[in-house]
Amino acid sequence: MGSKALIFGKYIELKSVGCNHDDVSGGPIPASVNLFVKITNGCNAHCRFCSNAGHKSAIYFNADKLIEVVKEIESNHILINRINITGGEPSMVPDIVIDLLDRFSANSFNDIHIHLNTNGLLPASQQLMKHHRWDSISVSLHHYDRNKLEEIYQTKLTDNTLNFDGIDMNIINVSCNLIKGYIDKTREAHKMMDFCIDKGITRLGFVGLMPSNQYCKDRFVSLDELNLTTIPRCYFTESKNRGKNCRCSNYLYNKDLKILEIYMRHYINAMYCESSLLYDGEYLRQGFNDNNIIY
Repeated sequence: MGSKALIFGKYIELKSVGCNHDDVSGGPIPASVNLFVKITNGCNAHCRFCSNAGHKSAIYFNADKLIEVVKEIESNHILINRINITGGEPSMVPDIVIDLLDRFSANSFNDIHIHLNTNGLLPASQQLMKHHRWDSISVSLHHYDRNKLEEIYQTKLTDNTLNFDGIDMNIINVSCNLIKGYIDKTREAHKMMDFCIDKGITRLGFVGLMPSNQYCKDRFVSLDELNLTTIPRCYFTESKNRGKNCRCSNYLYNKDLKILEIYMRHYINAMYCESSLLYDGEYLRQGFNDNNIIY
């Protein structure tokens, strides 16, 4: 079980226990929260599995209120595990992102882990990834083949797409959704793993689709269908959680001693929000639905 804390006069859920092998709960950890900052609903891709499909860019983003939110959390002695800059696609509004990073520095939020979620398709996203403030970056990359990627994203890719020149590869993580007809079996997963190693990527996540729409239900691929341990030099390392809200396991892949860390994740409950707050530029909420407004 987690714990609760007060901010802005309302209780929020905190994460105060860690995952344990094959169990929902584990040992105690410092009470903490993840803060997701939704910069925009707009995106240059049009993935049919995305919950933002069809949304337009946000017109207004109150950066002052976000700084107030972070200060309120810290003043109540709540650990912010990380701030996730997400969307939509953050590089659709790069000026807002850079302004926020500057504000974080000006307010001495230097000890907070700052994470960027991006698809890496725009030159603006590649420029954002070069910013010195990121502690980690997750790049959505759902196939190794350019033509397949264009099908998934429903947009044309440029010659510079997924150009990682000048980017710190030590902080890059690739997130690959498992989609029937794309990355959906052992052979395809193996090709994706080799592709990442050739690109200098050291961490790859295979992620199961959440049942957010009919496309996701029709194209769902179970994590077990990949059978990663049948791939030469791919080794199971641990299974952290087999709870009701998520499934996860971890592997290491050694291709000629270029080590690729692999994680498998399936978030079963789309509304699962333990230790997660969402700020959308106007409101702070607990979780990822339209209810539970905190401030």
